[in-house]
Amino acid sequence: MTRLRWATILLLVFYSQASSSALSEQACLIEQLNTADDNVTIGDLKAVCQTLHPRIEDPTEPAIPVIESLTEAKATSTPSALVQRIQLERQNNNPFSLLPHKPNYLIISNNIGSPNERPFNDAFPHKDTHLQPWETKFQISFKVPIARDLFNKADLFIAYTNRSFFQQFNKEDSAPFRDSNHEPEVWLSFKNNAKVLGLHNRVIRTGFSHQSNGQSGSLSRSWNRIYVDFLFERDNWYFSLKPWWQVPENSDSDDNPDIDQFLGNFELGGIYKHQQHNFSFLVRNNLRSNDNNGAVELGWSFPISKNVRGYAQWFNGYGESLIDYDARTNSLGFGIQLTDWL
Repeated sequence: MTRLRWATILLLVFYSQASSSALSEQACLIEQLNTADDNVTIGDLKAVCQTLHPRIEDPTEPAIPVIESLTEAKATSTPSALVQRIQLERQNNNPFSLLPHKPNYLIISNNIGSPNERPFNDAFPHKDTHLQPWETKFQISFKVPIARDLFNKADLFIAYTNRSFFQQFNKEDSAPFRDSNHEPEVWLSFKNNAKVLGLHNRVIRTGFSHQSNGQSGSLSRSWNRIYVDFLFERDNWYFSLKPWWQVPENSDSDDNPDIDQFLGNFELGGIYKHQQHNFSFLVRNNLRSNDNNGAVELGWSFPISKNVRGYAQWFNGYGESLIDYDARTNSLGFGIQLTDWL
């Protein structure tokens, strides 16, 4: 039964003891509840009905805190954004549909402080490389549930994420893609219900990730990781703690043996949801006292229309793209977002 029908039933119960002077307002509220949009609050409906049907207060009639009770019930019964995301994903049983994984966005103007031309100069010493400090950055990320309720506890997923950096304004070099990073991954997702330091741990994911830029020679970048991802929530805050272990490779074939020194061994991400605005952060670090390296990313998404959100992103550190894993990047971009983490 939907929350709207529950609210209607509660109104009938509360108003069953009311005097006849409240009947017009009662009928109006029930009518409004059955036709109103889900985003309209009970307080808004009450204000409309009191305007249409002003009620003469009877001093002998006890106060009926219907609206307050319903508001409190709604506040305590509404599932969190993380729980809603999990429920919506489980309701989608179409095996041919793709679910959003990481945020999907298009940053039309990603402004780089100082483009890193060294890898291209090393790969093509006879070509004069000219990278522009502004480009288009976009990310496409989706996942597919392969099996549900394995061992009565876990769901199996596979996913793919592409993040590309397109020098679309660089006509001198034929508008090349400066880098494209591909990340297929597979993981088991376990539902959890534990409290840790005041945080509610809802999900634990453990999986394998391969990330590469699909290049060859000196431009090749890749690494493999086994990770555990703990998802927490508290009020309007949502956190992800994701430590990983880099799978060792043969030293003769390892394109970037020192990548862990720059991209670190964990990510700490989070989102604060305020009404329709999402404020996100991501921190990486190698946790070394000497040669300490990492990255910080801040994001802000806000509604533009029903299906599109505005998006601003600032990144500072190592690993925005794999080609720049060992070069510090400072970028600021603006664009649109189609899906967020939550």
